[in-house]
Amino acid sequence: MNKTIKLSVLATVTLAVGIALLAILNARAGSLACTNPQKLASATTANSRPSEPAGTVALPAPVVVAQAAAPVADNPGLLDERRRFALGMIETGNDDREVGGLGEISRYQIMPSVWRHYSSSQRYHDPATSTEVAQQQWTALRDYFKQQTRREPTDFDMYVLWNTRYGYYARHGFKPARLDAAVRERAERFVNLVGQPGAA
Repeated sequence: MNKTIKLSVLATVTLAVGIALLAILNARAGSLACTNPQKLASATTANSRPSEPAGTVALPAPVVVAQAAAPVADNPGLLDERRRFALGMIETGNDDREVGGLGEISRYQIMPSVWRHYSSSQRYHDPATSTEVAQQQWTALRDYFKQQTRREPTDFDMYVLWNTRYGYYARHGFKPARLDAAVRERAERFVNLVGQPGAA
């Protein structure tokens, strides 16, 4: 009977180890798929047979199902639908015809010089065109932030970059506590809007 109990415990432990390894490999495969889909196939093959501790019952190799890399659901560096809605709401109440005090155009209040950098179109009131220009500027700001800080931006960081002159955030050490209160308040409003259910 003791032998049966020992074998039962050994089988249970081995099964738990196998499940844990499967979960780790699936998480690693998902991570690789998001960062570099080309590495997924080789990493899956290389990691499909983990080394087993001596004396354990051999389990079948975990099967890692490769899935198409989907966009990260919560990625502040991506001007997705929720962030477009929040940005437009704060800037103009999503009014495509709004012109700012410094000549900013479109629902996203883009400076004309920035607009011209990405588009020769003068369809400032067209939501599709302004979204295309805004996405390009958003991506450039994200890349600048990552280059300067060596980290991914938050929604707060992205809005500060969007709403201030180039270099403002860098001069303040990319530290929210050092920013003007009005800048912080607007960035916090953006974060709150992005986080609201049904923001888009």
